[in-house]
Amino acid sequence: MCSRLSVEKRPGTALDALEALLRRGRPAVLVVAGDGPLRTRLEHRARERGLPVTFLGHVADRTDLGTLQASADVCLAPGPAETFGLAALEAMACGTPVVASASSALPEVLGSAGAAADDRGGAFADAVELLLGRPEPERREAARARAECFGWGAAVEAFLAAHDAEVLGRADTPARPATREGDRPATREGAA
Repeated sequence: MCSRLSVEKRPGTALDALEALLRRGRPAVLVVAGDGPLRTRLEHRARERGLPVTFLGHVADRTDLGTLQASADVCLAPGPAETFGLAALEAMACGTPVVASASSALPEVLGSAGAAADDRGGAFADAVELLLGRPEPERREAARARAECFGWGAAVEAFLAAHDAEVLGRADTPARPATREGDRPATREGAA
């Protein structure tokens, strides 16, 4: 998992997923790249439950982070409020499929190269097992191919297309001047 360890990212769900996988007899470990206000609490929880978790803190070196993401079998993105999810996209570019919160916008980004899960550890564990059930070369190639759909060229084209689009579908209607709350709009004859 590569994430800021803060409440909105729900990193505890990753620990819950790991615990569920271990209860099912799956050999699993969790490596967490990231730091934040919940780190101490998460480290304590992992120790208390005897979970095999390594907390690396912030990984500043891009090569190290890419190597880490490429070596993972699956990346977890449990934050339900993720919009685009750059960390998830970076993992996929490294050939690592991602399990993301079904509550976030990430399932649209992941497509069939990843999996969406309800915001519970057991559901994340189910999604991990689903992805690991695919042959490794197939799941890694699917992740890379999906990431290529979101290169900078596509992002720039989409941005430019959005700015060329008609506003509210009405290109011929002039924009109305903004007014402060309580102000009345001007009439043809002058101020009302």
